[in-house]
Amino acid sequence: MAVAERDFSIGGGLLAGALAYRLFVLLLPTALLLVSALGLYADASNESTSKAAKDAGLHGLIASQVASSASSRAAWIIFLLTLPALAYALAKLYRAVAVTHAIAWHGSGRGVRTTWQGVLVLGLALVLTLLSAELAGWARRSSGVGGVAVLAAYLAIVGMAWLFVSMKLPHGDVTWHALLPGAFLVGVGLLSVNAFNVYVTARMVDNQANTYGALGIAAALLFSLVLVGRVVVVSAELSASLAERSKSRRP
Repeated sequence: MAVAERDFSIGGGLLAGALAYRLFVLLLPTALLLVSALGLYADASNESTSKAAKDAGLHGLIASQVASSASSRAAWIIFLLTLPALAYALAKLYRAVAVTHAIAWHGSGRGVRTTWQGVLVLGLALVLTLLSAELAGWARRSSGVGGVAVLAAYLAIVGMAWLFVSMKLPHGDVTWHALLPGAFLVGVGLLSVNAFNVYVTARMVDNQANTYGALGIAAALLFSLVLVGRVVVVSAELSASLAERSKSRRP
């Protein structure tokens, strides 16, 4: 109840939309970087970009679009130019997340600073999350104790990564123990979003790719990013609410 009241008072939906926008902006240079890297790999291995895209696990409309973009002769130039753009977008995302946490904890985002340590930790956390998503994908294709163990590892890795990120974000005068609920929620939330994308969003895009094309893919992507933004906002609100309740109970 306290989380819902805090979410209503600070405009959690608007904050989630702002985070989704920053995530989308980050994806643009990231996509260019990966596509150019795919083209460089195809040239180095003397393979076609279409085969390289399929080897990377891409299929259908997405594979054809990526292969077409990766065939550019200026892959090296694109790769080098996207590096500073990626760093800038990552710094802006960190600031957006920091302001969100400051609002959730203090009710105001004034005085929030962007530090290179925080940006670096956030970048590493995102990389670990992507690698953990690959582990979760392997778990879905497995059965038995192995799959369950991989899912547990996903929750542990993502939750721990977000705990370190949270320690670099505004969180009042509490210790890291007070940040554990929010970090755990991020792990569970991102796992749920990942499952939703695999079993719902991806199938809808594949089935309707010829009808909606790139517009349908963009809409599905934006919806997923809004869900991720919602998870981040609620995780900050949960930790802040529990910490406030704990302080109020102290004599």
